[in-house]
Formats: sequence, C-alpha cells, structure tokens
Amino acid sequence: MSTSGPSIRRLGLAAIAAFNLLGIVPLVEGSPQDLERCLFTAVNRQASQVQFPYEANFQEIDARPYNLNFRYEPFAITYPKDKNQVPAVVRCAATHNRKVQARSGGHDYTNKALGGANGTIVVDVKYLNSVQVDSITGLAKIGSGNKLKDVAEKLHLAGGRYMPHGSSPTVGIGGHATVGGLGLHTRLEGTSLDVLKEAEVVLADGSIVLASSTKNSDLFWAIRGAGASFGIVTTFTFQTKPEPKQILNFACVVASTSAASLADSFKAYHQIVTDRKLDPRFSAAVVIQKNQFIISGAYFGSESDFNSIKLASRAPGITEQTVTPGLTWSQHINRIFDSISSMFPAQSYLTAQDTAITYSTLPSNKSIDTLFQHLQTGNAGSERWFVLVDFYGGAVGNLATDATAFPHRDVSYFFAPYVITESTTGLKTHEFVEKAVLAIQGNQPDKYLSYAGYTSPQLGPQSQKKYWGPNLPRLEKVKKSIDPDDVFSTPQGAKPNLVSAAPARATQREESAVCLRRSSFYCSITGGSSQVGSVDFEGYN
Repeated sequence: MSTSGPSIRRLGLAAIAAFNLLGIVPLVEGSPQDLERCLFTAVNRQASQVQFPYEANFQEIDARPYNLNFRYEPFAITYPKDKNQVPAVVRCAATHNRKVQARSGGHDYTNKALGGANGTIVVDVKYLNSVQVDSITGLAKIGSGNKLKDVAEKLHLAGGRYMPHGSSPTVGIGGHATVGGLGLHTRLEGTSLDVLKEAEVVLADGSIVLASSTKNSDLFWAIRGAGASFGIVTTFTFQTKPEPKQILNFACVVASTSAASLADSFKAYHQIVTDRKLDPRFSAAVVIQKNQFIISGAYFGSESDFNSIKLASRAPGITEQTVTPGLTWSQHINRIFDSISSMFPAQSYLTAQDTAITYSTLPSNKSIDTLFQHLQTGNAGSERWFVLVDFYGGAVGNLATDATAFPHRDVSYFFAPYVITESTTGLKTHEFVEKAVLAIQGNQPDKYLSYAGYTSPQLGPQSQKKYWGPNLPRLEKVKKSIDPDDVFSTPQGAKPNLVSAAPARATQREESAVCLRRSSFYCSITGGSSQVGSVDFEGYN
C-alpha cells in the first residue's frame, strides 16, 4: 500500500498519539485514518500491538501467510495483551464496517485467520496464553493464544493432566477447539470440543459473555464446530484427566512399486481399522506416498493388549515394523509433535482437500484399487505429496450428530491428499488432488461431508453444507440471532440465513492491488480479486 501523499499514515502512530494527547483530531469520521486511531486507542496506544500493511515487513512478520497460495492483506493486525482489549478492537471494526477474524496459531491451509479477503481486522490472541488448573476438579482454564505444544506442556506441569487434542505443535487451541479438535486421542477420549465445559466469548457488539450448556447454550452449541463465525473465544474451560500410564507407539511400513500390491495391503489394514468394535485404545493414521504407505499411531494400554490386535499378521505386505512401549505421556506427545512438524512446513505453497468417510460410506475394493492406480501413475506437479488418512470412530461417536455444530459423529476416517509445490500451485496439482478424493468417494461426491478444519476452495458454493451438513440450518439461525451483520465473517463460514448484503470488506482498488502481486492463475479464476473463488476458511488455528 502506498504511503505517498499528505496522509496521516505518513505521520505514523506516534503522531496519532500526539494528536490525541493534544485533543486534536484531524481525521474524518469513518475514514481509514479514523479506524487506525480507533484501533490504536483500543490497544492502549501501544504501537507494537497494532500493525498496518504500510509498515516494513508487514507480510513477512505480521501477516505470515501459512499457505503462500493465499495472500490476503488485512487492514490491520492487532495483538491484545489482555482480554479486555479484544472487545475494544471488535467495536472499532464493527463501527467502521470491517470484518473481524481471530488468529491463534495461524496454522491453516488457506490462511483463513487472515479473513479470506482483504481489509479484515485480525485479532492475534498470542498473548492470551495463561493456563490454570483446578487441582480438585481437573478443570483447566486455557487462554485461546496457547499452541497445542503449550497446552500439553503446561497441563503436564500442572499435576500431570491432559486433554484430547491434535498432533501439530504449532496449531493454536483457539481455532482447534472451536472447529473440532481431532487427534490421536480422539478414539479414546473424544475431540477437544467434547471436553469443553465453558468458554468466554467476545461477541460482535463487543460484549463479553460466558457460554456453556446452561448459559447462552445456543452460542455454546455453535462455537463447538463453527466458532470463528460467532465470536472470539478468549478463555476455554476444559475437563482434563490424569495422564495415561501405559502408552505405546508403533509404525509399520508397506513398500512396493506395484499399485495393486499397495492397494491389497491397504484393503487388509482398512478392514481392521474400520471395524466399529476395534479397541478404542488403538489410534492410528496412514501416510500414503509414492511406492509406500506408513501406518503409525499409539496404543494406550499394555504391549500384550496391543499384540492381541495382530496388526502385522492381519495386514500383509509390511516390510518394516517398530514398536516402542513404556512411554511416558511427555515422551509420547513430543514424539508425535516432532513427526508432524516435518510434514507441514510453514509458509509454503500447499494444496489439500479432504473428505469425511463414514461407516455407511466406506469405499469399495474397486475404489481403493482406483485410488492407488492414480497415486502411483498420476502427475502431482511435485514430488512432495502425500495422502493423510486419519482414522477415528470410537469416542467421537458417543454423541449425536446434532449434539454440537461439529457433525462428524459417524466418521470412520478423514482422507486428505496434500501437495507442496515450489511456486504457486497450478491446475495439474489441483486435478491430482481432486482425482484422489473422487477415487475414494467412488465418483459420488454428493454423499460425503468435509471437515471445516481442512477447508478447501474446491468445495465452492456448497462449502457450508459440506462442513456442517444437517446442522447448517440451526447454525444459520443462531448466527442471525447473535451476529446478524456478519461481523465475524468468512465466505465459507456460517451466515445469517446465507449471504444477503454483507458489509464491504475492502475496496475494489485494494483487492486489485493484491491480485497484481499474485499469480495470473489466481487472478484469472477470481476475476481480478484476491478473494479466491469467493470462498473463505472457517476457524482460527
């Protein structure tokens, strides 16, 4: 953004502070400069707590796009240092007709925490990182700015407690627990949002409310699966448990250059893990790559109980197997964090798409054959690709589909191909990913939902139905009641009975300026806008 001309921006925040102290207000009400002044005041006039695009290294240091395919230019990024600054920022944005999104870890495949379009006000909650545990009840008050690694470490230090959550250390609990909160412990303990007991939420009018099963229950229902569309959680209260005493990690490698051999091995393993009666202490994921797939996971029990599953003998084709018993909780979770960190490099060109495979929509053997034939012979446009198959079931199915906004209670696993490229992702890569998903779906995509934590522009105008399925009508009703002006807005988020006349996010000039800095591919599919396919991505991870 240009800083030339007689603009107050050239004077900087120090000048704005000086004008305020002198009682001089040389700003036009409702102007961008007025909004800057409002945000500056909201964070107690601390220049380090509000950053604007015209400042040096804004994109690299402040915006930090996780996926370089999606580069949005927020109006500002704010860094509240206490929860009382959050409503002040929200009121500034709403008054000036701007959208708001929170950012906890910023770890998401489509940079949804930057708003999904230009001109958003981003509330980075990294300073809201306290953790307090009641030693009697085990209830933990956790600030939304904590990363998952922070959560695990702080709960461990607070008397050896734990809660179910994901496996990536840099994911923020703020987005994770309000979209699903899936991980290796889900089969045994449920999702993060399943153990959420209360949340402190900043609403679109700047008020702060408590939401639980008995207070603001509609809001509590909605934030457990679609949180970023309804407000900003500042503090969660989770039910924790003592750390498991028996933990075993395992990994198996199936290697072959034959698509048919790989498919046959996967079918055998698939039959084991899609059995509803499978021991819930067993949790695993599969990573499929060229000429191999790797089965890895954890068992929360004894080695003898793990051996009774007979994984190696029932899944032929395993060429390597390692079992590591006797792990402490800290050893286990750090091993998981380390393994995931290397898979998802931050600030890379990434494309991904997921589909939820339920127990009633399991793929046929023919579909699995088609999948592996495609993966072995298709052209991804890059050698850096993999398919992640996260198996669930177990405790995730203990609740009804409509118990929370998160609808995936009958899910057997989530299937998601990923490709990392050296530059802007091209059509060849998108086609490779889409064909992999269609293969596992048996070319019947209408039968399948998707996880709102794995957002994708490929879903198009049906994205809300894909993410929330039968729960979407209630979400829209709650949205209309709580945030009728769609202040907490993303194009793929829950809407007040879907889009009508939403307030402007950014001027056409702002959109075009960003588009010019992006690839011709993205500009061509958006008609000159950086808002890719008019979609956005739910949650603030």
